[in-house]
Amino acid sequence: MTTNAAMQGKAMSVEEEKIQGGVQSLEVGLTVLDALTAHNAPMMLKELSEVLSMHPAKVHRYVVSLIRKDYAQQLTDGRYSLGERAHAFGVNALKRTDMLELSQRYIQDIQQSLNCSIHVSKWFADGAVVVQSLESNHVFNIITRVGSRMPLLKSATGRLHACYQPEHIIKPLLEKEWESSAKPEQYPANWEDFLELKAKILSQGYASVTGDMMAGINAISIPVFNFTQQLDHVITCIGTEDQLPEGQMQQAIDYVLGVQRQIDALFRPAAAI
Repeated sequence: MTTNAAMQGKAMSVEEEKIQGGVQSLEVGLTVLDALTAHNAPMMLKELSEVLSMHPAKVHRYVVSLIRKDYAQQLTDGRYSLGERAHAFGVNALKRTDMLELSQRYIQDIQQSLNCSIHVSKWFADGAVVVQSLESNHVFNIITRVGSRMPLLKSATGRLHACYQPEHIIKPLLEKEWESSAKPEQYPANWEDFLELKAKILSQGYASVTGDMMAGINAISIPVFNFTQQLDHVITCIGTEDQLPEGQMQQAIDYVLGVQRQIDALFRPAAAI
């Protein structure tokens, strides 16, 4: 029994050493893959060799193995780039990314820079619902409760969300609002007005209202997209005429659009240019 126990203990020690020691050839292969990933463009073998400070023949052996497993590929001009399986890793990682969590730093920056109330909303089955709310430091605060459903016609939040929904989904919802809250001065007052407003909002990249929902209350909404460029959530800045003056709205709009580009650049580097 003692001998068996000793042998088992020795076997476990050997296994632990193997685990701790790792597989050096695998580590080298992953280093080659890291180099291809970091370069962000196809590379010639000589270039890859120089980056890795490794003999070209040795690099080539690892690249061949990566190609066999579809983690790398050789292009027609002889350069090497990432293969489909490597791209799949990236896509899977992006799918697990919580865009709202990723946006938190930027949401805090907007709140502190403009000192306005902020709410964040997402689209659910039949409307735009507030999922996060931050108060300003002003004595008078506009508080939007988490769980509130925003009007599609009168709020900047609702208008922006409406512009990114399929027309067969959004049209019945808008018609319901028109029926329940029709006013002579209301804009958009009908489907044609909405399509006109939609084209403007999509072109400028934001939605804004100045007293449309509540007299003396102004708001700006910007979209945040996921890695497939689908709308994930909307960030809205809300303030009184003192906090967010109509005459200075363009300055605030330019600022929040700059922040939106920073968020977008996390997935599309060219968007930051």
